[in-house]
Amino acid sequence: MSAGRTRTWAWPPSPGTSSNPRELPNAIPLFRFRSAPETISGESPTHHNGLAYHAVHSAPHGPHKNARHRAILGIGMTFHGLFVGIDHYETPFNRLRYAQRDAIVLHALFSDNLDGRATLLLDGEATKERFIAEMRHLAEVSTGADFVVIAFSGHGIPGGALATYDTTADRLSDTSLSLDDFTELTRGIRASSLLLVLDCCFSGHAADKVLHVPQDTCTSRDGSVSAMRRIDELRQAGHVVIAASGRDQEAFEEQEFRHGLLSHYLIQGLLGAPGAADGDRIYILKLAHYVSMSVSVHRNGRTQVAQEPVLGGSISNISFNVFTKGERYHATADAHRPDPVTAQLSSLAPYNIPEPVVEAWGNDRIKKLNQLQIDAINQGALLEGMNVLVSSPTSTGKTMVGELGAMRAVTQGKKAVFLLPTRALVNEQYERFRDLYGPLGFRVIRATGELRDQVPDLINGDFELAVLTYEKFIGLLPKRPDLLSAGVLVLDEIQSLMLPERGPLLETLLTWLRVRDGVTDTPQLVGLSAVLGKPDEFARWLRANLITATRRNAPLLEGVMGPDGRYRYRDQQGNEAVEQLLEPARATDTAEIATADQLVTRLVSKLVGMGQQVIVFQSTRREARTLARDLSRTLGLPAADAALEALPGGDGGRASELLHTCLAGGVAFHIADLTAEERRLLEQSFADPESQVRVLVATSTLAQGVNLPAGSVVVDGLEHPPPDSRPYSVSEYKNMAGRAGRLGLGKDRQRGRAIILTRGTADADQKWQRYVQGEPEDVRSAMLTPSTDVRAVVLSSLAEPAALVRRRSGPDVERFLAATFAAHQARVNSWPEPFPEADVRRMVRELVATGFLRETSHGQDELPRSVALTDLGELTVRSGLCVDSVAAVAAALGAVPADLINRATLVCAAQLASELDDIRFNWLPRTAYQEHTRLAARLRDRGAAEPVLSRLLSTPRRSGVGIGRARRSIACLMWADGVALADIERAISDPQKKTRPGFPGPVRHAVQRAADVMATVIEITFHVHPAADLGSLPDVFPAQLELGAPEGLVPIAWHAKVPLLRPVYLALARSGLASPADVVAADPDLVLDCVGSDDELRRVVLVAAAAALEEAH
Repeated sequence: MSAGRTRTWAWPPSPGTSSNPRELPNAIPLFRFRSAPETISGESPTHHNGLAYHAVHSAPHGPHKNARHRAILGIGMTFHGLFVGIDHYETPFNRLRYAQRDAIVLHALFSDNLDGRATLLLDGEATKERFIAEMRHLAEVSTGADFVVIAFSGHGIPGGALATYDTTADRLSDTSLSLDDFTELTRGIRASSLLLVLDCCFSGHAADKVLHVPQDTCTSRDGSVSAMRRIDELRQAGHVVIAASGRDQEAFEEQEFRHGLLSHYLIQGLLGAPGAADGDRIYILKLAHYVSMSVSVHRNGRTQVAQEPVLGGSISNISFNVFTKGERYHATADAHRPDPVTAQLSSLAPYNIPEPVVEAWGNDRIKKLNQLQIDAINQGALLEGMNVLVSSPTSTGKTMVGELGAMRAVTQGKKAVFLLPTRALVNEQYERFRDLYGPLGFRVIRATGELRDQVPDLINGDFELAVLTYEKFIGLLPKRPDLLSAGVLVLDEIQSLMLPERGPLLETLLTWLRVRDGVTDTPQLVGLSAVLGKPDEFARWLRANLITATRRNAPLLEGVMGPDGRYRYRDQQGNEAVEQLLEPARATDTAEIATADQLVTRLVSKLVGMGQQVIVFQSTRREARTLARDLSRTLGLPAADAALEALPGGDGGRASELLHTCLAGGVAFHIADLTAEERRLLEQSFADPESQVRVLVATSTLAQGVNLPAGSVVVDGLEHPPPDSRPYSVSEYKNMAGRAGRLGLGKDRQRGRAIILTRGTADADQKWQRYVQGEPEDVRSAMLTPSTDVRAVVLSSLAEPAALVRRRSGPDVERFLAATFAAHQARVNSWPEPFPEADVRRMVRELVATGFLRETSHGQDELPRSVALTDLGELTVRSGLCVDSVAAVAAALGAVPADLINRATLVCAAQLASELDDIRFNWLPRTAYQEHTRLAARLRDRGAAEPVLSRLLSTPRRSGVGIGRARRSIACLMWADGVALADIERAISDPQKKTRPGFPGPVRHAVQRAADVMATVIEITFHVHPAADLGSLPDVFPAQLELGAPEGLVPIAWHAKVPLLRPVYLALARSGLASPADVVAADPDLVLDCVGSDDELRRVVLVAAAAALEEAH
């Protein structure tokens, strides 16, 4: 090729061309070369500042005798660089995880190895104005003999633009740097060699490094066609361009590498990776080819999607020495990344986990790390502080992942907070953490909204590990947003985000974290979930590294069985088989044997006879109680004497009485009608493989994280209870099935079996396809369901956790809504806008009119320029109640004179909240109108104010809603008075049924829900009656509802060092000991009788009574 001729090459190569990196440049045409203005004949490189400058000529020449001299004095090549990395954007776009790290490491390597000037712009420094200024500065200082590198790692915008830190979706063309403008700025740089690295994506696909914006804004400023055309113009302008992906392709961050995929291989190439270097030299063309080939053959670990870089250009083939890791590099995170961990706990040493903690894990249950935990550390960067989302089946060690993250935070002097969906799970986790970590000197606390909460310790930071329910933690944040500065936040059962009843609240918490991220300290987030369908987009929204597993440690067979007794099942490898578990029902005895009840009885009998423990899932509590009773009568099992003896003394109640009956036959049921102590005892008893409790009948709530395995799980009913009655999701079924199988009990005992009972062949085929072969549903925001109260989300957008300045505005509302997972999913999937502007404006006006917001003037078609929560709006956010519930309670109490506010009025007002509705109390007797009148009279006798009472009972009498509210109100008042549960159930039962009254409703559950909201109801009272004098009621009555104890004994509960069960308070009251003074003055033997002859418990009661008496005086 003669001097001055050019040839043009491009990558990716055409089909059939070789892809061997070692064949460059002869085999693969890659770039357009042209001779530089000053060229040096021959092949020998000319050096300056570590660089070598090569010219390509068609005819071979010997080395010029003055080549080296001319290279140093004539060319004068100097390095200039601009490195930009943006993880956090001013607008809450999807945060990237490793863009900053890309820029930092590239800047360090070039600065360590080449003389010159390099600028590093990270996050807030990388505004559009600053980016342009630095590009213009490069144009000013560079000469035609210099080597210039510009590397950008961040979001690209479909159509062709770079998202700078201050890019906003509503002013995209004005705030982003279009490739048109970028091209013009680059043309002004007078370098002989210019390398452009664009580690971003312009495809519009759901990739890591593309910004999702409305499609009508996805063009560059002048409406030019595509990003690829602009990149091609950059190539033709004489530059080497390496873009992360081609048209309609995605660009990814690779969590295993802790870098964008393109940046990682560029870094490796600069450091001399095989295939990138010739000996100790790096040739820019070969480097580019190495990067392109390496990225192209790499497959994203989760999606197996290819990413093919686009590169090309026209340049002289410069070279330089293989880069070494210098001082700046050794200051980066890459240089301090520990060696990968192995299964051995000792491999955690580089992460500074305290040795006593590692020993405690080994002594507890973790002898080695399993693959899920290893992946969370090595690939997910769990112990490097990255957000991690774990999606895996039950019994795969997810909780340990959270504990690893917690111990990292604690080791660094930070706090660790675990959040779980239910009190039962909190109590279980708290007790385990207390027993495991307490002896090591770690302070473990809990808060669930109960009297024994350690909220003061939480607020004061007097803890290392805190375990809370979602609702309790979220309720504290509006007044204490500083709680979000914990070192790590572990969200167990994070799949609850998809549930309509709990998901919006959890999504609100996560959105608060998103809008704060990058502006103030936020915790590392560790999400633990059952298997999720298509979790990648959820992980991307969480800004988390995704770790998935599909195989359980304990093998599981899943299948269906109908009246024919044939168990069609599938193993973990997907192999299908059939086993005749039961003799088929004969035509002559179908009426008796082939019914669903008889089928489950026969099956359980067979499984128990095989030596297995069995969990049976039923749809409703009534079905669970009934089946447990029937099984206890027919199976002929020995009594569970140990469980019967350990059961706490009760205060009557039909559920407790029935539990005793069932345990006498070796069977138990686990439902919310039981006390927390009864449920905990059953869990502990059944967890022992040798337990006398061989069968446990439960509802689906047992599957929510409670660590309770069994040999077999029988699923008899796959619908939620009324009024919902929707089918269980595949994920919910998998959670139930996952209870089957144990670890560490020998090969035969490890394998679990899940059996779905069906009505016949057609039903079996349908359930086989949907549940056994089905995949968990795709992650979907619960905020997208029509039942979501978006007004509550609007209020949350203005609460303290979302606000980093005192002044709030309408745009703050819009930004918060745009940051939700619901909005993210809508953008990515091109779904309709979930929060249309017109609807949001209407909601804001409504919230202002109803007293939840206050604002300044604004136009009819725009959101307020300044808007803030009122006291009523703030307590709505803290309470978790919907806007309509708070409004209903406020309106009812506002209609009552302040001097008529009493306990009965408050209880009735609380029942107006829709969250307390429970159809199990809404049953109608034959004489419905008489029952309505009877209940109303009882509440009037209690002093319930008429304005509240009329609203309570205003619904149509035949609907049962008003009657149900009245029953719950009466039950709550009697409970707080210390009336025995059996007497409460009789009082609200059908008066026509004297001999065999049914279950009137779950009284304990209703009382607990009322106790949960009573503090909010009292706050609302003071909102509508600021001068109301309620005496001691605000302090004492919520505790009465929780304890079920007379008012005079509440101070003993406040001072008791251990929780006292309700029977203790009832026994004290029956013995005439109605106050601390009575208890202190009583005969010690009488107090001993009241506590069940427990000397230690008597001491607790006496000490608490003495402390309460001293405080009163």
